[in-house]
Amino acid sequence: MCRRRCRPPLALLLAAAAAGPVQAAPQDAEFAVRWDPRQGGPATPQEALRELRLKASAPSYFEVQYFEFSAPAGLPPGFDAILRKRLSGSEVELTFKLRGHAPLPARPSLKQWDCPLGAIKERKDEADVTFVEAGRTITAYSRSCSLESRQADIQPAAALQARPKGCGSTMTRLRSGNLKIEEWKMADGSALLEASRPGKHDEASMRAFERDVLQPLLALKVQPLERSKSAIGGDCAR
Repeated sequence: MCRRRCRPPLALLLAAAAAGPVQAAPQDAEFAVRWDPRQGGPATPQEALRELRLKASAPSYFEVQYFEFSAPAGLPPGFDAILRKRLSGSEVELTFKLRGHAPLPARPSLKQWDCPLGAIKERKDEADVTFVEAGRTITAYSRSCSLESRQADIQPAAALQARPKGCGSTMTRLRSGNLKIEEWKMADGSALLEASRPGKHDEASMRAFERDVLQPLLALKVQPLERSKSAIGGDCAR
């Protein structure tokens, strides 16, 4: 029995050193494919799930409004700031998001990050992986925080000087397990469909989404889009 502080045997220390550094767990991710039904593919979420032979949940309906605002100082280089409000029935969600095409800096951590909406627990880091064809993806990295309320007139913090862009969208969402299919209707009358599923940002999860979702949709003549929902929905210069 050790009377002094016990030390692991030298052989164990050498084995640990030889094994190299401990690898971090894969980051949370959302895998998605988006398409314009005018270019081909299913025209509605219901049709998409029917063609994929999946059972659909009851639909959920949302109104989405993006804002012009004064971005806070100290944003990571190469990251855009996004501010939106989403309404569904009596529920309202305000979300602030940072989005860029390189991993976020290690500091501040997600927990230490000063969310511009206030001291909010609902926050996440995520890799947004968009499939643009078989075997080719575009990855963006995001950090977001969300504030939920039942007050329809809830507003972003005054320091953001937020002003509605005036080109709101509506969104209909169906689910089948952890697969979501959404239909976005834009202010100019155009529509966008997206199929998405959460996972881990690793090769196995990417290949599973490609096999289970992307390839069947490509067989239905879907032509994947490169732009994100935020870029399309928040673009009022039409």
